[in-house]
Amino acid sequence: MEILFQAQTIRYLAEKRFDDLHQEQTGELPVPETMPELGRVVDCFGAVLVEERRIDSGSVTVTGSIQAGVLYVPAGEESPERLELSLPFTVTKKVPTQADSVLFCWCWLRGLEARFVNARKLLVRAGLCSELTLLSPAELTLQQLADCPKGLVCRTETYPLRLPLCAAEKEVRIADEVLMPEDGPGADRLLKSQCTVTVTERRVLGDKAVFQGALELRILAADQDGSLFTWTGSLPYSQYIELERSCAETDWLSIQPILRHLEIDTDGQPDSRRLLVNVSFSAQTVLWGEVPVTLTEDAYYLEGEFSPVWESVALSPCLDRLEEERTERIELPADAERLLDWSCFRDRAVPVPGGERAQGSLSVNLLYFDGDDRLQGKLLRRELQIGRKAEPSAEWRCAILPGGEPTQQGRELLLPLRVAQRYCQTAPMRNLCGGVMKQLPRPEGPSLLVRAASGELWDIARDNGSTVRAIRTANELEDVCLSRERLLLIPTGRGVTTLEEVTE
Repeated sequence: MEILFQAQTIRYLAEKRFDDLHQEQTGELPVPETMPELGRVVDCFGAVLVEERRIDSGSVTVTGSIQAGVLYVPAGEESPERLELSLPFTVTKKVPTQADSVLFCWCWLRGLEARFVNARKLLVRAGLCSELTLLSPAELTLQQLADCPKGLVCRTETYPLRLPLCAAEKEVRIADEVLMPEDGPGADRLLKSQCTVTVTERRVLGDKAVFQGALELRILAADQDGSLFTWTGSLPYSQYIELERSCAETDWLSIQPILRHLEIDTDGQPDSRRLLVNVSFSAQTVLWGEVPVTLTEDAYYLEGEFSPVWESVALSPCLDRLEEERTERIELPADAERLLDWSCFRDRAVPVPGGERAQGSLSVNLLYFDGDDRLQGKLLRRELQIGRKAEPSAEWRCAILPGGEPTQQGRELLLPLRVAQRYCQTAPMRNLCGGVMKQLPRPEGPSLLVRAASGELWDIARDNGSTVRAIRTANELEDVCLSRERLLLIPTGRGVTTLEEVTE
C-alpha cells in the first residue's frame, strides 16, 4: 500500500554573508604651499562612502572612498588647520553568484591615523571593515502527507522558521539647512563635520516598509575670535520603500543605511549659524518573516511493516535577535583638562575560541586642551567583552553600533553603544517523502504488555507497536515524557484500536 503526498514549496532568500573583510588604505597627504608647515597632528576623522556594488560571474565587488580629514597645529602656532584626502577602495570576494542576486554591504572605519613624512607631508592610514551579504532567490519543496492512512502513526512537527523573504533598497537624498542657536557661537571656519544616519522606527504596512530616523550631525568650528567649539544637532527624515509582497503582523524589518554622498558646510557668511547639509544614503532593507514548515519526522505502521523514504532538510533560520544597550568607560589622559571633541571607531566583535564570549575593540581619537590650554590629541583604545546567549553551535553575528553622544564624568569618557546580535543555526532534519506499507496478520484479541520504561512515550510506543494516546490512556498519564523508569501497561494489537476508539 502506497502513501499519497502533496508538495509544499517554500520561497525565501538564501543568505550568504562574508564578514571577515579587513583591509588598510594608505595615502600621502601633502600640505599646500598656501598653508603653514606641520607642527603636530591632533585629530583624524573620516567617513566611508559607497559608490558602486557589482555582481559579476563568480565574484562580488564594492567600490567607494574614505573621505579622511586631518587637523594639525602649525609649528609655533595654536590655531588648528584642516587637510582633506580621499582614499579610494575596492572590496572583492570570489563567490558563486546567480543573475537575480542582490548585494548588500556595510563598510565602516576601524581606525584612522596620520604620521609625519616631513614638514610638508603626512602619511594617512585607514583601517576598513566590510561586510558583504549576497541574497539570492531560493525555494525548497517538501512532501506532506495528503491523507494519513489508517494504521500509519506519524510524528509531525510544525516549525515557524524565520527566513528572509524579500529585499528592497531606496536611495534617500536630503538637502536642507540646519540652524544653530542664535545664543551660541557662530562658525567662522568649519574644521570638522561628521554625520551618522540612524533608523529609530521601522514597521511594515501592507506592501510598504516605513521607517523614520535622523541625520545626527556633529561639527567642530572656530568662531570669529578663533575660539574652538563643538555643536551637535539632528535632521529628521521619514521614508518608505515598496516591497515585492504584502507583510504579515509577525514580519520584521532589517534596515542598514550606507552613505553615498556627504557634504556639510556653512553658508559662507562670517559668524555663520546656518549649515548647508547635502547627504544621500541607500536604505538596504530585508523583510524577515515566519514561515511554517511542517515535517513528518518519524513514522511506523501498526498493521505490519513499513519501508519509509526520507528526504533531508537543511535551512539556516534566525533563532533569535537581541539588542543590548551598554556604556563603556574610558579613562582620560592625565593632562586632559577640558574635552573638545572625539571620533569613535569600532572593530568587529569576534567569538573567542573555546569560549562563549566575543571580543571586540573601540578606538577614540580624543581632542582636548591640556593644563597650559594647548590643543592636544590622543588615541585611546578599549577592549570589549560581549556575552553570547545562544547554543554554542549556533552561527552568531554581532555588530557594535553607536548609541548616542559620549559624555564626560570625572576623569572618564562615557561611550554609549548598542550591541546588535543575531543567531542562526543550520539543523539537519528529515521528512517523510514516501514509503510502502505491508500489512501482516496480527492476533485477533487485544493484548497488554507490562514493561519498565522511561523517556519519550513516542519511542516507547514505536518500539512496542502502540501509540502515545493508547499508552497515556491506559496509564492515566498527562506527560509525554517519563523522567524516570516506571512500570507501564502498553496496549498492542487490537488493544490499541479499542482504546483509541474509546477516547475519540
